[in-house]
Formats: sequence, structure tokens, C-alpha cells
Amino acid sequence: MWAIVPYKEPPFGKSRLSNRLTPSQRTILAATMLDIVIEALLRAKHVQGILLVSDSTNLAEFTLKENIIILETQTTNLRDAVTQASRFASKQLRCPTTFIVPADLPLISPEDIDFAITQHEQVTIIPDARLKGTNGIIATPPNAFEFVFNGQSYQHHQHNAQVAGLHPKSLQIDTFSYDVDTFDDLMLVIQMSPDSRTAAVYRNLTTHDSSLPACN
Repeated sequence: MWAIVPYKEPPFGKSRLSNRLTPSQRTILAATMLDIVIEALLRAKHVQGILLVSDSTNLAEFTLKENIIILETQTTNLRDAVTQASRFASKQLRCPTTFIVPADLPLISPEDIDFAITQHEQVTIIPDARLKGTNGIIATPPNAFEFVFNGQSYQHHQHNAQVAGLHPKSLQIDTFSYDVDTFDDLMLVIQMSPDSRTAAVYRNLTTHDSSLPACN
């Protein structure tokens, strides 16, 4: 199974953090979370490779790692990027199944990635903590149904899968539940995991910017 990781670099990515973080700070934070997700996927036993789809030109470090393909896209629309990557995985990589994993899951673990894969049947949808957004999709085949990414996509994905004649399975996993879109999301992740890399990066940012609240 191949994982699809869509990544949109600031200033277009993580725009909802712009009221508290500068573009360079958002870039550092986004790059850190992307690296966390990539490393977790590389360590997962059931992931064969990673398809990193992005409009960023700053991903050279990942070209040095085995089992990673960078798929350049001209779109900043998440749905279109994921659809493009799913089509590439199906036609070019001959993948019967793909695992879409957001690039902003700082608590993700290899063990939970493998757990989700072992539970998969036709369509597996992993919601966020509020049961509103979607923080993971395993689909057989990769473009089995229409994707929707608008912050309220969980119910839409379930509906679209059913319309396509599939039987979606909902799977709640704690480490997939917390993505970082807003500053409150970031503070919650840091509170939950104060020793994480994300917390360490934020602490480093606060030492250079006294306007940011300290991370204790």
C-alpha cells in the first residue's frame, strides 16, 4: 500500500495561523509536521511507499529518502491534488489501495498507521476529534469516490462512498484526531504532548518572538 501525503507550503498553506505566526514561522512549523508524518509512514510496516504531492519547490531533502516519490502539482486545491495523486498511484504505480494522510498530524505514530491498515476493507475514513473533518482515508481502489476537503468533510466522505456503492468504515484513532489548522489546535497539541518535536519547535519560535505565548 502507498500513502498519499498532500502538502501545501505557506503562505498558501496554514493560512489560518497567519494571525499569530509569520510566513517563515508557519513554514518552519509546517515542515516539521510534514517530517513527522513522513518518518512515521516510513517506519510503518504496511506502507510500501509514499507519494508526496505538493506545489512546493523546497522538498529536496525527501528525494534522498528511499520509497518516496514527489509528485509536483500546479494546483493549491487539496481535493484536486489528492485526486491527481490517487490517479497517479492507480495508473502509474499500479496500487490497488492508497492511504491519504494529511501532512499536519503531529501526534501520528507508525503503530496506529499499521493498525488502520489492518482494519481496512473497502473504504476506511478516519475523522478528526470533532467528527467533522477527515484526517485519513484508505480507499480501494484509490479513486473509489469523490473527495471533499472543506473542514466539514467527514460526513461528505461517508455519503460519497455510499453513493459509489461502497461500505465505508469509520475508524477513530487518537493520534490521527488532532491536526493543526488554527492556533488553538497548535496549543492543544502542545498541551497534550509537551515533549513532542512540534512543541520544541514552537518553543524555539517563542524565544525569538516575545509576542507569542510561551510554551511551558
